Amino acid sequence: MNEPADEQWTRLLSFYDRIVPAVRAVDPDHILFLEGNTFSMDFSGFTDVFPNSVYAIHDYCGFGFPNRIGRYQGLKEQDEYIRKMYDRKAAFMK
Repeated sequence: MNEPADEQWTRLLSFYDRIVPAVRAVDPDHILFLEGNTFSMDFSGFTDVFPNSVYAIHDYCGFGFPNRIGRYQGLKEQDEYIRKMYDRKAAFMK
């Protein structure tokens, strides 16, 4: 599933709880790629890790999009912000 977005968090996690065992019953060996919530940028609702699975993030940086943080200008503060946001998204994956 590409870029799930579940406001309630319960549907995505229960979907993974159902689909992973069903896939494993047919194919126990291949790696599963599972994405985080909110367009694969949020793993805060995850507590369990499925074996032989990859937790894939999408790292959409806010710079360049029409929003309140503005355009990327190569500033040290912007680079620090980008790193902080990436590290937050990747913490569960790692």
